[in-house]
Amino acid sequence: MLILDSALPLFRVLHPPVAYLGAVPAALGVLIVLFSAGLFRLRKTTINPFGEPAAMVQDGFYRFSRNPMYLGMLLVLVGVGLWLGNVLALLLVPAFVVIMMRGYIVREEHVMEARFGEVYSTYRARVRRWL
Repeated sequence: MLILDSALPLFRVLHPPVAYLGAVPAALGVLIVLFSAGLFRLRKTTINPFGEPAAMVQDGFYRFSRNPMYLGMLLVLVGVGLWLGNVLALLLVPAFVVIMMRGYIVREEHVMEARFGEVYSTYRARVRRWL
């Protein structure tokens, strides 16, 4: 986003002080990521998306989203994009969603299903993937 904004500043549509509102979703995203990662540490399970989970976390933000860390990262990107005020930078947000879905989330769901079976299936039916 920063490189895109620097290379193409003509696409800035938001300017300070309005652009500074991007700090709100960015800060919220950081808090969600840190809190959710902390739950993984408390349950002594890996935060590594390619690792083998030792426990299934269903509390905290995981009550509302199966992927709150990715959701938090998404909020950080939205916040940075708003802060920059560059509409082209914000176009990277959908690319992030596609990359997370295809490169991480679908694979993680298969791993969770294989590891936790019916418990994960019930959770998956109850809690949405993003929000």
